[in-house]
Amino acid sequence: MNPELRTEFSRYTPDEMRELYKKNPEQFDELAADAINQACIGRTPEKTIKRRQMQWMIDTQLRKAKTPLGRMHIMENIFYSRVFGEDGELAHLTENCIGLVRVAVGIENVPTKKPMLTLVKK
Repeated sequence: MNPELRTEFSRYTPDEMRELYKKNPEQFDELAADAINQACIGRTPEKTIKRRQMQWMIDTQLRKAKTPLGRMHIMENIFYSRVFGEDGELAHLTENCIGLVRVAVGIENVPTKKPMLTLVKK
């Protein structure tokens, strides 16, 4: 988030936010929406679009939850799929590291799995 675009949201402590949520949920929702909107502003128009698309996807999935606990589980699943999923950040990082090892060592196939021992009965 651009520090020049600080919102009123950042002026509250977590305890003050909790109190605001209890006393005035409408104002809390307005502050949260403003903070999310500011967080979606990227350095370039393309990054802004990408962030807004990601936020739209998150909001769409969160609407399915019926309870705050359900929302938390959905957010947890989004996080884990983005990081540890088949096409997640960890998979991309591993792919890039393997590519670097290939270049550095000069071999084409870098083993990505531990070798398995097979037991054969006679």
